[in-house]
Amino acid sequence: MIIGIDVRPLMTIPRTGVGEFTFELLSHLFVSHPEHQYILFANAFRSHEALPFASQPQVTWVMTKIPNKLFHAAISVLQMPKLDRFVARRAGVKNIDVWFSPNLQFTALSKEVTHILTIHDLSFEHYPSFFSRKGRIWHPAVHPKKQITRANIIVVPSEHTKHDVIQTYHKNPDAVHVLAPGLCSHVAQAAGNATFGEIKKKYALPDTYMLYLGTLEPRKNIQGMLDAYQHSAYLRTKIPFIFAGSPGHNGERYMKQIEQTSGARYIGYIAETEKQALYSHARAFLYPSMYEGFGLPILEALACGTPVIASNRTSLPSVVGSGGILVNPLNIAQLQKAMEDLVTDDILHATLSKQGRAHAEHFSWQKAAGILNTICEQTI
Repeated sequence: MIIGIDVRPLMTIPRTGVGEFTFELLSHLFVSHPEHQYILFANAFRSHEALPFASQPQVTWVMTKIPNKLFHAAISVLQMPKLDRFVARRAGVKNIDVWFSPNLQFTALSKEVTHILTIHDLSFEHYPSFFSRKGRIWHPAVHPKKQITRANIIVVPSEHTKHDVIQTYHKNPDAVHVLAPGLCSHVAQAAGNATFGEIKKKYALPDTYMLYLGTLEPRKNIQGMLDAYQHSAYLRTKIPFIFAGSPGHNGERYMKQIEQTSGARYIGYIAETEKQALYSHARAFLYPSMYEGFGLPILEALACGTPVIASNRTSLPSVVGSGGILVNPLNIAQLQKAMEDLVTDDILHATLSKQGRAHAEHFSWQKAAGILNTICEQTI
């Protein structure tokens, strides 16, 4: 089988959450199912030597360097080029059997090819105010409803997102499949990772702290976390609150608010090799997001034995399992109490830590790659 894969999410450096999803899923797919031929497509000004998977014999890269505005306009307005035919010609094959999109992109395909499209969440439909002006323009421009309607199979990370896609776009439930992510290789294993001593020195960290790791943006409820922390004199004086991750929409505003909150500190972007040590020494990991399709940082924290405080909405309860405390993200008093409970109650902390590790073991990229391979084979 010849599988075409749109790997434009891999071109953003450092990789975003979607980029990590794409990289980890394909890494396991190529190793566990080398019987297929994979043709990877990207449009970016990047040298071939720096491309992942380039040395694998079953993988062929097709790279173009067309200015994105021109490329996107041609696809959006003219529905050209048909990417499966375009890529097949450049790769020297007759046709592509399946086209896999790890994320929504400007995409035009021929009617003959089977399209498997990944929808990570529908936050752009339900909460457009969470996005920047550019994001509010970009999402309608890629025609999500049209793409979801045309796709043969929709892949989603959770049952919540599956239900959301079915309800919002009236997609046939049999065409929507759950493919839950696994753990990033740097979190799942210790080899090659930074030690806590190294990151403690680099970021001037205390021995223990509460942690948020993710994009600084409105839907992550940064303001709610700061309010709950600031309202507790006990927390402010007993345990620091560390924020890490890249700034997103309104990121600079949140950075200033963090620095103005006594006991809180922002340490910036964290490398993949530093995550395990950072999670492992946190007393609690906070992720009271307003809306998530999955919530991969929660899974990473649980795997490191760190109890989680997360929202009781969207997909998050299923990701947290029995490894954390669920709260109404809009209820500051409830969020504050959960934080204080995890800091002061050692028995609760130990119980949630053990249960969280066990829950995280149910998720694996090997399993995800197997699901994707089965979907590909069943569509032909």
